[in-house]
Amino acid sequence: MNTYQEALDWASLLLAPHQIPIEDAAYVLEVRQNWTPTQRQLHRNDAIDAAVLTQFQADVNRLVQHEPAQYIVGQAPFFGRWFDVSPAVLIPRFETEELVAWVLDDYPTSARGIDVGTGSGVIGLTLLAERPQFEMTLVDVSPAALAVAKRNAAMLEVTPTLRQSDLLTQVPDEPVDFVIANLPYIDRAEMTVMDESTKQFEPELALYAENHGLALFIRLFETVQAYVKPGGHVYLEFGYQQQPALARMIALQLPAALVEFRRDMAGQPRMVKITLD
Repeated sequence: MNTYQEALDWASLLLAPHQIPIEDAAYVLEVRQNWTPTQRQLHRNDAIDAAVLTQFQADVNRLVQHEPAQYIVGQAPFFGRWFDVSPAVLIPRFETEELVAWVLDDYPTSARGIDVGTGSGVIGLTLLAERPQFEMTLVDVSPAALAVAKRNAAMLEVTPTLRQSDLLTQVPDEPVDFVIANLPYIDRAEMTVMDESTKQFEPELALYAENHGLALFIRLFETVQAYVKPGGHVYLEFGYQQQPALARMIALQLPAALVEFRRDMAGQPRMVKITLD
């Protein structure tokens, strides 16, 4: 292996039997080299440095074990920015960017919000980075997750309030304009169809919920009205099969609320905005 392309060809041979896409190897190479995909193509026939090759081989061997590429390099993109990630937090998904964009469309100027189950902080910190006049409280039950969010806040030079709390239990009930959350919503019965990398490496605390993945929604709906101003909103991401159950829960627990469901770019129902009375 003398060139970057030859190194990627070697990685492809190793990864293919494990159904791991070569894009994962390209990702770790690009992040390690601080390259864009275009820059990687421009350097494809360049001689690869021995130290770079050694690191790349070690990274590919970790990929073979289904370790996510984002955890290997400790970084993941979201909404045009880079965030630190670790096995203490969920890897951000592009679908969640659509939920953030919904809030930004609804609040073009100032607002106060709470990001519940913040993890690495991508939702709340992106809102602050896009709207510096926002005030955001980032909440998570996991101290390890909050430590990652704190690092990302410093990196982005934004100043949220960070609070350890099981949902809203440790948050002062001073009503805000909106609550936003990407809560755990996976039913453990779905594990058979999940990626090995997700099952083995991403934190169970951020993935699974009881009652067919609905337990945390039920708990949030029990108290959220005390935290949101009249006419304010609750924005949630959910599993693509959960819309009927969520609609019934909202009608039962928040009967006066207005509800708007949205589909993601793949055409799946994945987001809801609840306007409280």
